[in-house]
Amino acid sequence: MEDSINVDRQGRLVLPSHIREALGLKEGGRVTIRLDGHRLVLEPEPADYKERVREWVNSALALRAEAFTDESEESWKWISREYARRKLGLP
Repeated sequence: MEDSINVDRQGRLVLPSHIREALGLKEGGRVTIRLDGHRLVLEPEPADYKERVREWVNSALALRAEAFTDESEESWKWISREYARRKLGLP
């Protein structure tokens, strides 16, 4: 995504709406600005620490972790035994 924007007399930049939306920037939102060589880098700051933690918790809870089945556990045991047997040079 690339756009060309103007700098006004007071040095302000106006970010196009589609870029603000893509970054989740809302009125009053903050961005970190830094120079990277001859590049200007803008990165959105989290609006609220608690909200970010809540998002992480919700995404973690949405994950579906499945316990090892007996079959997969037996496979791992067999692999371990087979590895040890070969390492020791046993038939």
